[in-house]
Amino acid sequence: MIIKHAFITKFRALQNVEFDLGKKITAIVGQNGTMKTTVLGILSQTFTISKEHKMHGEQTIDGYNFHSQFGEKFKMSEKDIPGEHLWKLDLYPQIYKKDYFEAESIERDKNTKIPRFWSTEGKKKGVGYPQIPAYYISLKRVTPIGEEKKFTYITELTEEEKRFLTSEYKEIFSVIDSEEINVDSISSSNKHTASIHNNNHDALAISAGQDNLGKLLIAVLSFKRLMEKYKDDYKGGLLLIDEIESTFHASAQSKLIKRMYKYAKDYKIQFVYTTHSPAVIKSTFFDKYNKKDAQLLYLKKVGDKVIGFNNPEIENVIAELSGEVLQEKTKKIKRFEVFSEDNVARQFLNNLLVGYKKYIRFNTCSIGAEEYIELLRVGLESVKKAVVILDGDKKTKAVYNKLEKNLINNVMFLPSEDCPEKMFYLFLNELSPDDPFWNNEPGKYDKIKCFKDYLSLPEKKAETKTYKDWFKANEPYWERGNKKLYNYWEIKKIDEYNSFVEEFIGTYNRVTLIYGGEQIE
Repeated sequence: MIIKHAFITKFRALQNVEFDLGKKITAIVGQNGTMKTTVLGILSQTFTISKEHKMHGEQTIDGYNFHSQFGEKFKMSEKDIPGEHLWKLDLYPQIYKKDYFEAESIERDKNTKIPRFWSTEGKKKGVGYPQIPAYYISLKRVTPIGEEKKFTYITELTEEEKRFLTSEYKEIFSVIDSEEINVDSISSSNKHTASIHNNNHDALAISAGQDNLGKLLIAVLSFKRLMEKYKDDYKGGLLLIDEIESTFHASAQSKLIKRMYKYAKDYKIQFVYTTHSPAVIKSTFFDKYNKKDAQLLYLKKVGDKVIGFNNPEIENVIAELSGEVLQEKTKKIKRFEVFSEDNVARQFLNNLLVGYKKYIRFNTCSIGAEEYIELLRVGLESVKKAVVILDGDKKTKAVYNKLEKNLINNVMFLPSEDCPEKMFYLFLNELSPDDPFWNNEPGKYDKIKCFKDYLSLPEKKAETKTYKDWFKANEPYWERGNKKLYNYWEIKKIDEYNSFVEEFIGTYNRVTLIYGGEQIE
């Protein structure tokens, strides 16, 4: 990879901000006006491909040279005084003649007050920017190609590249495999992109999201081309993306980030992107135990300065972005209990409903569905004033009839139609052996070890107890409270996750409407 660590001594409101970069992905998060894009610009500005380099003259598929596009990142003015900008990047071995590069702002010339950036070692030969391909993708990419007045079709993509684009498009946008997809390469005066579309419309009728995905995938392919052409001379590349979530719905955001882990590994790309999307943040850090692969920088404006926080808790970041912390400080909310059948269900619910903890508390009672229904039938007050969540395997006609007969409307079910343990068994069994969830290093936890003593349970029509035994045997490998498993399920099953949360909010609001609690918006 390219960058280990960054230290921004001074750059406008950024003062003494330092952070580690992930080997694969770094997310820069913050509210509007916290200089996220500026940090991207600082990182990309440090690299170039000069005339002396073997890759000089190489371009991305969409026509950019692999070096900094100064004007897209910095709008410098006469208020930017030479000497008031300084940053340092610690680099991985063999990237540069030293293990770091330090840059500062200097006077451009005697007639221009607006500064330029250069090495702190001066202008002597051999001290220029590190020679690494870098591509900064700004928000200009989100204007659909169909709005351009002039455009041309070009044929730069190989058949293999078209297959790659088609496959990734289907994966990220959840397109059924049988649907026929076409790929066109289109160029205009303002942009060059891949148009990936079905037979229902032509290349110019694609949505902003489709156009945006084509642009990002084209960038990935550009680095793939460099790696294949230059082999040992290619030490990796840096791909920086401003507001990566733009034009994508939550499910596509999550799937794109997961694919980026694979792109990083396969094509030696170090990704850095800005975001304020909870879906992107959760997807980036699904594998929180591996802090070398992913890092988070949270930027916050305090007075006239912007300060940085390295790897804060994800829950805290999401709360900060939504303003929930301020609400908690100013208003005390009546909390209602949530009942479940056992500890596994409670752990799972604790993860599913992490964004609603100020509204609820989990009751530790562990009894079966029939017992809960009976307690509700006889009118036990503590259970009536609660949300009761039963396991998915209780979604039977008999249970629904009892609920309807007794006018019980505060009961819902966990996702799937199986007990939680079986649901997770089927979920992990669906993952490929090379999925990022597994660690295939020698002696580590992989798919074979996960199922070695519990093969083919569905075919064997195994009882619930067997699934529970399998679950208990694997719990030591899923982090405390099984967070690794639950977080990954939420990312991969984003639609089911969203559907469950929506149903919970509806059920909770029915209870609070009757018993005088705060409604969840």
